[in-house]
Amino acid sequence: MAFRVVQVDRSSLPKFNDISIAFEAHSVYDVIDDGNEIKLIEHPVNPPYVKDYDQLSSNASETWLDMDTTEWGIFLALDETQDDKPIGGAIVMMPECALCDLRVIPSHRRLGVGQALFERALEWARQQGKTTRMSIETQNTNVSACRFYSAMGAKLGDIDRNAYSHDDEVKHEVRLNWYIDFKQ
Repeated sequence: MAFRVVQVDRSSLPKFNDISIAFEAHSVYDVIDDGNEIKLIEHPVNPPYVKDYDQLSSNASETWLDMDTTEWGIFLALDETQDDKPIGGAIVMMPECALCDLRVIPSHRRLGVGQALFERALEWARQQGKTTRMSIETQNTNVSACRFYSAMGAKLGDIDRNAYSHDDEVKHEVRLNWYIDFKQ
């Protein structure tokens, strides 16, 4: 598969709506924080279910165009064999240096697209010179994302059990905050 990752401006944000962020959850993490270490204990869910953050009432992609994105790093992965069809995207919010979105269409997952987007976003954030690490937010219901970020070198740093208490659809989820230090 031939694809490339390009940096784009805010005019490309609506293209993220065409890149599904949905995933099938086969398991979730119970999060145990004993004060010394955070443990993620995986257990299966039966039946599996589809989780689609774009369908939530608090969908961030609908509000991005209302935000000041001048300092953000916005990236698209384009399939060169399909007239540069967007197959993935990543957004790094600055000055927070937070990877707030990384998505790949289901048909192109596990083919290196997510890794290429992540590496490009990380390199861009490092080049901004404003911090020495990037934060990444995910949830205990997204085991695949947690595994991915861990494989990319991120470390689980802290949790927030009440991060989503304002949204009935996801108030039971635990926010997991991952961090990755920049290589010097």
